[in-house]
Amino acid sequence: MLQASEVIDLVIAVVLLPIIVSSRGALSARRRSLLFVAYASIIAAYTFTIAEGFFWFDALNLLEHAAYAVAGVLLVIALVDYRRHPSPEGQL
Repeated sequence: MLQASEVIDLVIAVVLLPIIVSSRGALSARRRSLLFVAYASIIAAYTFTIAEGFFWFDALNLLEHAAYAVAGVLLVIALVDYRRHPSPEGQL
């Protein structure tokens, strides 16, 4: 069943994507890649959440949770990278 909150989550994530992409200059290349793929995984998870209401419930539910797990792991890797190699002042 389609829920309005799930659609709103997806719309907000897609609308924020250009803002996130435009602020990429403040990040190192490695962190930029990690954070972009993590964000893309979250968008994929939102998409799987909506799609599972229409077909392939079990498969899409598994993909949704896998996408959230990938995003979480990538964010932890980016955080560890930041802690190990702090950037010069003004950069992340």
